[in-house]
This record gives sequence, structure tokens and C-alpha cells, in this order.
Amino acid sequence: MNRLALTFFIFLVLLLAAPSAHAISFEKAIKNVNQQDKYFFYLHGAIMEKKGKNAVSDRYGSYLYDHIIEHFEDRGLIVIEEVRGPVNPNKYASKIVMQVRRLMAAGVPAGNICVTGFSKGGYITLLVASSLGNPGVGYVIMAGCGRGKCGYVFDQFLKKKRGARLRGRILSIYAGSDMDAGSCRQAFEQAPDDGFSFKELRIKTGKGHGLFYQPRPEWVAPVAIWAKGGR
Repeated sequence: MNRLALTFFIFLVLLLAAPSAHAISFEKAIKNVNQQDKYFFYLHGAIMEKKGKNAVSDRYGSYLYDHIIEHFEDRGLIVIEEVRGPVNPNKYASKIVMQVRRLMAAGVPAGNICVTGFSKGGYITLLVASSLGNPGVGYVIMAGCGRGKCGYVFDQFLKKKRGARLRGRILSIYAGSDMDAGSCRQAFEQAPDDGFSFKELRIKTGKGHGLFYQPRPEWVAPVAIWAKGGR
């Protein structure tokens, strides 16, 4: 094996080796509430519902879940996570709404809470934002507004005018090359002027939906900034 091949092999091993992530469950978070901390819910994509934490997509490769969690922890966020099985999006959104309300009841300011999600987790995040009714909570939707063959549930959201119930600060991020998810703007246009604000980033990349399978700086950095109250 020549030096170049050896270097590449070592890099690959380091990339795929699961880090020692320190994300916590909600129950642990609520038992040790610190009102000054920034709480960050991360809702993973649907592939992990079926394949677990070490999910691998034939098209996009490994979902580096622990690496993603670690990158947000390194930025000073308290990451609340759960590796869920197959769920009904509306029912799971209700669960997250309840958890956010418990944090606020424990004294955590709404501005110190951010709910984020990718793919199906992103759509669940959209449902949370349209159910919680608090203008201070932050949200990040990563490739969560489906289109094309994956657009049915988002179309139903629009037809039911769920966007009219949106509250909070929402950041939407998607890859311009993504054939499965795109802009959430149609939902945001249904939202009221009061108690709601949004920003949307379209990232130029050939990664498509797989952009969010790895903790790439082009999306991790703006998400972390948003979670801390920035823009």
C-alpha cells in the first residue's frame, strides 16, 4: 500500500469511527435543568427508524449520527436526542411539544430552546412549530418539506393550512440538488405576521438529500448559530 492510499485509509477509518457522543435523553435533561443552557432537540431522518443508529443508505452512504451530535455539543449546545422507531409524525410532534412545554415550565426561556430535524425529522419539526404556539422558540428544518414523489405529507400540510398556526423563529435549509425535499416557503407564506419569522438557505451542492448525512460545515455552522439565537 503506497503512502497516498495509506493516508486515505487512515482518514476513512477516523471519519467512520463513532465518536463518544454525550447527547442526553429528555428525562435526564429535565432532571438537571439549567436555565442558562441552550437546549437543542435533534430529530433524525426516517432511515434511522428502519436501520438504527448505524444506518447506511445505498445512495447517500453512512448516516453519521454520532458525529452530527458531537459537532453540536462542541458548539456548547445541550443536545436532546432519541433514536426512535417508526412513528406517526403528528403523534411524535405532540410528544416533542409536551417536552418543550415541560422545559419552559421548569424555567428554561423559550429563546434557549431549539427544535431541529432532518428529512422526516424536519417535517416533524414543522408540525411542532405549528402546534406549540410560542413565538420565542427556535426551529430548524433540514430538507423537511417534501416535493416530487416525497411531497404528499407536505402537500397535505399546505391544504390544511397548518402554516397559519406557525409560531417562532424558523430556519429552513435544503440542498438545491435535492429531488426529495425543497423550499418550505409555501408554508411560511401561510403564517401570520406576528409571532413568526423565518430564514431559508438553499445550499448549492451535488450531495442532494445526502448533504445532511454528515456534519458538513455549510449546514452545521448556520444551524448552530440559529440555535443560539443568531441569524
